[in-house]
Amino acid sequence: MSAADRAAHQAGSHVRVSLEVQRAVARFETAALRVEELSGLDARGMSGAQFDSLVLAQDTMAESRRVLELAGLLHLIDTASKAVAR
Repeated sequence: MSAADRAAHQAGSHVRVSLEVQRAVARFETAALRVEELSGLDARGMSGAQFDSLVLAQDTMAESRRVLELAGLLHLIDTASKAVAR
């Protein structure tokens, strides 16, 4: 590695996160995609399974957000997705 590469590496932000935090981020992102997908549907045309899936995805986002908030790592999730969480 060149001196410039080492300097750039040292200046970078490297944060080790627990497996619990990694899972919370992954679950949040997956649930946010599901919420986005289902939110575009007309509620009157949703099946019971779709409605239940939407509620479950929103609950998953909220739970994951709480885990990240307790860890002080809310910055790991996209700020636009936070608006979807209840």
